[in-house]
Amino acid sequence: MSVFKIIGILLLLALPVGCSQSDDGKEAEQAPSISEIEGIDGDKESASQDDVSIELTEDDKLKAKQAPEGMVFIKGGCFTMGNDNAQADEKYEHEVCLDNFYLDKYEVTQARWEKVMGFNPSKNNKADHPVEQVNYQDIQQFIEKSGGTCRLPTEAEWEYAARGHVKTRYFWGNVMDGAYAWFEDNSDGTTHPVGQKKPNQFGLHDMMGNVWEWTEDWYSPYYAGNKETNPVGPKEGEYKVIRGGSFNSSAGALRITNRTWLNPTNRVFSKVATYGGSVDEKFNFIGFRCAKSIETSPIETSPTPAPAKE
Repeated sequence: MSVFKIIGILLLLALPVGCSQSDDGKEAEQAPSISEIEGIDGDKESASQDDVSIELTEDDKLKAKQAPEGMVFIKGGCFTMGNDNAQADEKYEHEVCLDNFYLDKYEVTQARWEKVMGFNPSKNNKADHPVEQVNYQDIQQFIEKSGGTCRLPTEAEWEYAARGHVKTRYFWGNVMDGAYAWFEDNSDGTTHPVGQKKPNQFGLHDMMGNVWEWTEDWYSPYYAGNKETNPVGPKEGEYKVIRGGSFNSSAGALRITNRTWLNPTNRVFSKVATYGGSVDEKFNFIGFRCAKSIETSPIETSPTPAPAKE
């Protein structure tokens, strides 16, 4: 390896491209591990969304046609959740299996929110932009008023849907591509209308960037060796998990496995000035999308035949 390449790697390691939460509740950007830097070993699994096709059975296709308006069918399956090569809260990689479910194609817009709730709390007040400045409790009221057509996705459902069956850093590959997400390099410091960026393999838009998204789970560390089916997280806790990054997040922070958390009563992250600096509101754009469970029919089994008499 040349001296210039070594110097380049050291400079990249010094850049703040990941995100985690500090003790005071404020988001802090951190550098990734070596494996998170392009050209080290990430390119070994480079892929585009065209490299993965999600095959559907005839029964799956029927369920897809029956998806509620604005939702897409997410075919369940097993995947590796987490990332052993990123930040500590993304460890440990573990196997998770999920049933089929539906998920909103787009983040909930301000127009949709206002139609249900009668007001618009968003800072960037535009009807076709994602609603933001909403907390977990606000969303529970929205869910209740939606009459059974909406629930928050679990953290596992969110990551599975965002991943689109690929194993790369982003659902489109290992290199950041602004065609798929609004982030700090292309957003002009604001949210944008939903659905302007290319979708992932499931047909979901803005899974990465635009606004952070609440999930249903209470925050908990991952544990080594876990193998879970339809995990729902702890029964109680202090913080809810938030995923996906926002228009003001760095490219590194938009990796699929990045996770952060927030008290369910907060509509924004703590506005704490650090080291005498100014208040940073870059992580204060938090929205959501709805999920819906798919009822499964009980498996019909034939009665066990009685043993033949001798």
